[in-house]
Amino acid sequence: MTLSRTLASLNAAVREGRDRGEILDRICAGVCALTGARAAAALTLDPDGFFLVRAAAGAVTGWPPGDRVLVDDCLAGRALGKGQPVVAALHSSGYPYEQAMASAGLRSVLYVPVPGYGSASGVLGAAFRGDRTDSVPVVEALATAAGLVEEARPDERAAGRERERLARDLHDSVVQTLYGISLGAGTAGELLDHDPAQAQQSLAWIRETAAAGLTDVRGLILRLRPEALAGSGLTVALGRLLESPQPHRDWQTTAQLGPEPVASADVREALYRIAQEALQNAARHANAAQVTLRLFTTGTDVVLEVQDDGRGFTLTDEFPGRLGISSMRARAEAVGGHLDVVSSPGHGTVVCARLPSGTP
Repeated sequence: MTLSRTLASLNAAVREGRDRGEILDRICAGVCALTGARAAAALTLDPDGFFLVRAAAGAVTGWPPGDRVLVDDCLAGRALGKGQPVVAALHSSGYPYEQAMASAGLRSVLYVPVPGYGSASGVLGAAFRGDRTDSVPVVEALATAAGLVEEARPDERAAGRERERLARDLHDSVVQTLYGISLGAGTAGELLDHDPAQAQQSLAWIRETAAAGLTDVRGLILRLRPEALAGSGLTVALGRLLESPQPHRDWQTTAQLGPEPVASADVREALYRIAQEALQNAARHANAAQVTLRLFTTGTDVVLEVQDDGRGFTLTDEFPGRLGISSMRARAEAVGGHLDVVSSPGHGTVVCARLPSGTP
């Protein structure tokens, strides 16, 4: 078996739409056959910050398929965080599956990030009896093949991210609001008999909280119903988005929206969703005083910019909102465009999406 023949076979399987689990099994088997690894595994990243062991192969089964592993607790997380291969020694004090491999006589493990839809989607691991840094190029090539498996179904991954985001929003806004109203109603009930004035204050707080909750729900409905774009147009929808309440913010906003762009429905929805994510990231993480939203057309492209004067960040480091940027980039690429982010500590952030109009 050669690497080129293995890759050709895997690429053909992806094009044919073969089962993802079957292809990942073949990739892990190829790692062992081509590098002499005693164990190999494909671990994909889920939205909750866990690795899921999707496939494993080798004489030593240290990675039980189906296991969920917290990214921060294992050596594989280093490769994901650095975005490059990591070779590390196995020891008996590591994560349980690493302990099992160390106990079986394996001495080192190699992890390579698996490229995915817009960001790293996991890691491909190989465990050895010795230090096999010479295996890095082979495992990197097979990790690229594993990435093709994830790329093959971008709509499914985007839908999953959207469901996770909606669940977080519901928990952070609606659930917390209803819980607060429940507590306030109980307090008001207890005070009605012996302290009516205080009870009235509790009831007033309940009314204010319910109104805030209604605003949150309307915001969620707006996110779930981008078809409203068809009625009012993209520029109007973006203007409303900029005016809608955002959590954790106290900023001034500026809208520089040109004429309604001539663009396909998919492109307009992608621009709308990217603007939503960029504004939410700014609200949650930037601590900005000024946010500017721009939309304009240049040639056959439509350009969206969201700029803030907040705290900024170093793009090469881990930072809050990293997954949101990956999601925005994925949306841009899904319609043939691209997304750039410019930021540095203390100098704010600019998110720029440049998308083809998608019209003749």
